[in-house]
Amino acid sequence: MSKKITIGIFVMVFLVALGLGKGIASSKTPGVTGNEVVIGCISPLTGPIAMVGVSIANGAKDYFNYINLKGGINGRKIKFIAEDGKYEPPTAMACLKRLIARDRIFALSSTSGTPITAALRPSIEREKLPSFTTIAASNIFTPKPPAHIFSFGPYYSEEMIFNIEYVLFVLKAKSPKVALFYQNDEFGMDGRRGFEAAVKKYHLKVVAMEKYSRGTIDISSQVHNIKAAKPDYLFITSIPSVTIMLLKEAKEIGLNIPIIGVANTRFEQVIKVAGDAAKDFYTTEYTALPGENFPGMKKLMSLWYKKNPKNSVPSRYYIISHVIAMIMTEGIRRCGSDLTRNRFLKVIESLKDFETGGLTGKISYSHTDHCPMTAMRIVRANPKTDRYIAVTPWRLPKLRVRK
Repeated sequence: MSKKITIGIFVMVFLVALGLGKGIASSKTPGVTGNEVVIGCISPLTGPIAMVGVSIANGAKDYFNYINLKGGINGRKIKFIAEDGKYEPPTAMACLKRLIARDRIFALSSTSGTPITAALRPSIEREKLPSFTTIAASNIFTPKPPAHIFSFGPYYSEEMIFNIEYVLFVLKAKSPKVALFYQNDEFGMDGRRGFEAAVKKYHLKVVAMEKYSRGTIDISSQVHNIKAAKPDYLFITSIPSVTIMLLKEAKEIGLNIPIIGVANTRFEQVIKVAGDAAKDFYTTEYTALPGENFPGMKKLMSLWYKKNPKNSVPSRYYIISHVIAMIMTEGIRRCGSDLTRNRFLKVIESLKDFETGGLTGKISYSHTDHCPMTAMRIVRANPKTDRYIAVTPWRLPKLRVRK
């Protein structure tokens, strides 16, 4: 070996040891090989919202498996790894560290809920990790969107406005007395912001505002306080398990008024467990309902029935996660053989009028909008069928809060 080559190798090793040769040593994109792309998922697979988390993981996994059976994307198969974040920020952070360090993922298909996404955001940005989340929360995406996190759909605040406008302009309620019940964290506060914006715009009388802490197992005092205030309508931003408690408690004490939630709690399981207590329960929704006659839903249901009974239906988070997997697949496809994190991010930001086969409205991203608004409907629970039915057409809220 010549003296020049020996010196060159020594210098390179020395620079890498100092960290100065980082670009040379780690130029290869994490999670990408000639025949594989590794995608991670952080989701609450156990704990109080496991019904949400399992749906999120399975929605992406089933779609990626479908893509793999068709030959993959540009010659690469998807390796999907789901971690249990338990809806706890410290646990989710540990999951992210494992996915990055141990599994060397290329991207995340799910960061879990609003408080978890908020906690993971600094690490995601530091790692420049392309990430998607199944929630649409204004505090995550405004005033400036995070460079590496994407979602789609109306913010919880916009859903809350839409719910109040349904009462005012569809049900034509005159000077209704309204109450709010919400989770005391980033998720619940987003709903509260929309509630307060609509109350101010439409000059409504608020008779009660009650909150609960994440992980609570008793909300009886809050429900009694709401009943004592005698509202005409109750608007809620709560997780499905707490919504079930609320509906049951309301029925037990005779709080017989319409209860209207944001889309995160549109779960068939909520109706099954709450039973007749869900007869006046409504939510917003920005995805198609299971079994609706759309091409995208027909394909989704065919994947669902490969592993599930014919009398069952996928939850909304299965549908949303399926759509996210569609978006990620399209982004990877458009990158061709040159699949890097930076190129993937630019491709996603360039997507315009992306078609989901009727599962959602068309989705368009940009450098300044990583969570595009899509149209929504009001749906109502039907305890006789354990299903939801749409009671309005697809619309956008009249009151706009996005800048």
